[in-house]
Amino acid sequence: MPAPYGWFHNSVERAENIIQALKSSETYDVILFQEAFSRKIRKIIFDGLQSIYPYQIIPKNQPKIFKTNSGLWVISRNPITLIDEISFSHLREWDKLTSKGAKLYSIIKNEQELYLINTHMQSDYKTKYNKVRTDQYTQINKNLILPHMKQGIPLIMCGDLNISKPSHLASLLKKLKLENGLLSGKLQFSTIGQYKQLLDYILVKTENFKFQSVERKIQNMSNDLFIKPGQLSDHYPIEGIFKW
Repeated sequence: MPAPYGWFHNSVERAENIIQALKSSETYDVILFQEAFSRKIRKIIFDGLQSIYPYQIIPKNQPKIFKTNSGLWVISRNPITLIDEISFSHLREWDKLTSKGAKLYSIIKNEQELYLINTHMQSDYKTKYNKVRTDQYTQINKNLILPHMKQGIPLIMCGDLNISKPSHLASLLKKLKLENGLLSGKLQFSTIGQYKQLLDYILVKTENFKFQSVERKIQNMSNDLFIKPGQLSDHYPIEGIFKW
């Protein structure tokens, strides 16, 4: 679920809406957030959902002045472990005020261990920063994927990659040896607003483990609450259902 709330934009109202949306939806095993910078807002959401999702791993606060945390947050129905994490070496413009990076988690579901990567890559402003994102996913591959890859343990990478061009996504998939898949349902984009783009993905490494099926779907959770999508987030969440 990307960008659960903006830095300053009606964040408490959005947090309450997110709680209601997730209570009304089907129950997930794990929910990954990006842009969860605020401790106050994370606490509101976690307190509201703790009976369903009692486990969390919060982003580390940064000691540096004028630099916030990574915004990468996870809540889970089952125990979840942080295996490793990185901060990106290259960030541009407003992203320099964050500690954007990637986190590698481990969970166990039905006696099967799974690895999950949560990431939020460089945003585009007036300049296209594809080269920066290439450096970032190369760093993910070098420091998270290759050192921790194990036979029999599936690896799933999720997050806001800020990649919309198919050719740029293809380069990432080739470099990291990941697979994407078709989206089910009507929504084929993840951004909310004037520019309809697909920036959020669920990617799977198939070298070490074969899923029977993977279903990906962009969800509009605002419908059941009779609110506008922007009252939840600036992106629609992407859902993944895995069978093995």
